[in-house]
Amino acid sequence: MAISFGLCVNRRLQGNQPLNYLPTKIPTYVRFFEMCQQEGWRVYVLSQKTYQSKNIFKGGWLFKDGRFILSHELLKLDFVYDRTNNLDFPPKDAGNMLVINNRNFKEVCVNKFKTYQEIGKYMPETFWVGEKNHLKSVLPKIKTAWVVLKPYNGMEGIGIFVGPKHKAMDLQFCEKYPLYIAQEFIDTAGGIPGIVKGKHDLRVVVVNGEVVWCHFRTPPRNEFTANVARGGSITEVDYDKQVPKSIKEIVEQIIPYFYQKYDNPIYCLDFGMGKDGPKIFEINDNMGFPLWEMKNRDKFLKALIENFKEKLEKRNVRTN
Repeated sequence: MAISFGLCVNRRLQGNQPLNYLPTKIPTYVRFFEMCQQEGWRVYVLSQKTYQSKNIFKGGWLFKDGRFILSHELLKLDFVYDRTNNLDFPPKDAGNMLVINNRNFKEVCVNKFKTYQEIGKYMPETFWVGEKNHLKSVLPKIKTAWVVLKPYNGMEGIGIFVGPKHKAMDLQFCEKYPLYIAQEFIDTAGGIPGIVKGKHDLRVVVVNGEVVWCHFRTPPRNEFTANVARGGSITEVDYDKQVPKSIKEIVEQIIPYFYQKYDNPIYCLDFGMGKDGPKIFEINDNMGFPLWEMKNRDKFLKALIENFKEKLEKRNVRTN
């Protein structure tokens, strides 16, 4: 019987195009699913909202002949690639369901304060705030004139404040993500020599303990957050030829640590280059797929499949 693979997203089980919220990336996802089918896998897109228990989802979208077919039948999956970007899935009691990445690593990525506790020496100094009423006592600990306030579990740049400390108390904490952290401000306006002029973040994507893709994002004019979902632009970078040694040295420290501790996770490191060198802003286990025209598109997709195959083999060894 063919292995059943599912890519799990945080969408409702309806319609015939589960990836319509990613219109520019659909060709890349289709190519990815076709590559999975070449491995002999039966391919689905799944909704976390329909997960039952014991590897079973009540419905999903079967990928067949280049299109998606909606089904409401019970589906039993052999393994799942988690793209939900929240801690509602996988549940803590998921049992023996093979989910990529594992929940322990996901918790480190989703919880930005846990990220700091894990690799804080490579990051701007960070403090737990929690609810808005605690902010006044935290701000004096920030040594820079500006401060970054962000939800500890937010995404897509929602609810972030970047500005002078004396204006920070004016921020209305985000209703959706009401618990915050505070970080010292890293001024990236100087850019990265040979790569980008001005404000940026540089994303280094790691799969199987290797850098497989790299790009920088720049924010819209007069903005500080470079999230593409909020109008930022994205440009691919040749990691080997263009990225400074100071960033590579940090990447080389983190790769073996995460590989061993979290079972070869799939993730990216987001860097900013300040006056005192590079700092990691955050880790992300749910980074966007490459655009179709990007040179390292297939390198990234092939690395994902190799990661999946390795974990399937490990699971089979444990269960035999």
